[in-house]
Amino acid sequence: MGRLHVVFMTVPGGVMPGSSPILLPSFDFAKIKKVPKFPPGNVDHSVIVPAAVIDEVSNLGLEIREEAQLQKWEEHLKSFSATPFFAPSWLECFRTENRTPIYLRFVSGGKTIGLVAGLRNEPSHPLLKKFFRILFFYSGPVVVDADRDLTRLCLEKLISYAGENKYTHIKLESWDFPCSMNLEGLPFKPCIRSEYILDMRPDLAELEKKMKNRMRDVRAAEKHGLTFHEGDSPEILDDLLSLLEETKSTRLSKNYQNYSYFYISYVDKDTLYQLFKHSIVRAFYVKQQDEILSVTLDAVHNKRAYGLFIGTNQMGYKLKANAFIHYKLIQKFKNEGIEFYNFGGVPSDPSSKGLIFFKTSFGAREQVCAGGRTHHLQSRLFNYLTNAYSRFPDLKIKKIIKKKLVGRNYA
Repeated sequence: MGRLHVVFMTVPGGVMPGSSPILLPSFDFAKIKKVPKFPPGNVDHSVIVPAAVIDEVSNLGLEIREEAQLQKWEEHLKSFSATPFFAPSWLECFRTENRTPIYLRFVSGGKTIGLVAGLRNEPSHPLLKKFFRILFFYSGPVVVDADRDLTRLCLEKLISYAGENKYTHIKLESWDFPCSMNLEGLPFKPCIRSEYILDMRPDLAELEKKMKNRMRDVRAAEKHGLTFHEGDSPEILDDLLSLLEETKSTRLSKNYQNYSYFYISYVDKDTLYQLFKHSIVRAFYVKQQDEILSVTLDAVHNKRAYGLFIGTNQMGYKLKANAFIHYKLIQKFKNEGIEFYNFGGVPSDPSSKGLIFFKTSFGAREQVCAGGRTHHLQSRLFNYLTNAYSRFPDLKIKKIIKKKLVGRNYA
């Protein structure tokens, strides 16, 4: 095979937005050599690049197949370290007249070597279709051995698929996707952020050693009579939303930037209840006697869990309910066989230092997560117009269009 010049989007310690990628020497994929591997939740290991697999893909070709049978899709998910955001029980909750889930397999020689799943956005207005017919994914593709070179081949194929099927953009978000991607020469504008992930494969005693600085808070919470429970009624979501408002007020008082707690695309109050109904998200809470002090909502699928939301009131903070609920979650998930618990990310402003300290004090480690968005894939003129639109101020009309296209609460 030929020699390729590669830009890796992660380096030790991470690459933050605005920093320059590190240009590494070119290398020959035909040679077997050791490179760092960044599988979800396990970025420290090194593995042998499966050069034979890459050669096989090059010789046999790579195709994309849309999977229509959800039961078969679930079977494929078990073969990969796939995020909960690929699960039908997550994606089907976002189905609307103009937005439908899509499940794609990357196949070579009859073998599935990668998966990606997301949402097709079809604006109802014919004019908007020319500008914003988008393939949206909550994270990038998962591939055999989480290999970055296979990921690159899958991304190339995904771009071809989108262009051939008249999609205008591909948007890859990076939720629970701590993998590097080689985007050199591809029409992607990268977006790099960090999440904090706890590897839960060690035994509980070893995990408790990692969070020894939190055990005093846990014992204090137990002394105050706090108890941990899982919510089985959607009414617990009402408590969560109320506590999220209180948490937001507390953070703003500590000079955090203003934010919407519905920070994940298309997630709003209505979809929250649908996700809970489909059991892809689970609610847990801590109370003292009859008063609920803290509620957390987590996406759980196969052996991965992702912390979506947590709300805590003032009394909860005082009684260390925040530390107590995370400790109990770790215990519960460990007993259920969960291997990775993702505490989520943090805001990019300096006030996030407290959140970083809190998450790492439980043994979670910072992982760099990569995503990106293509330019307009059908027209240079439309690409210019959509770029110009993105630079407009957030006037009311733009917020309305964003709400239609992205589903976020911009109020």
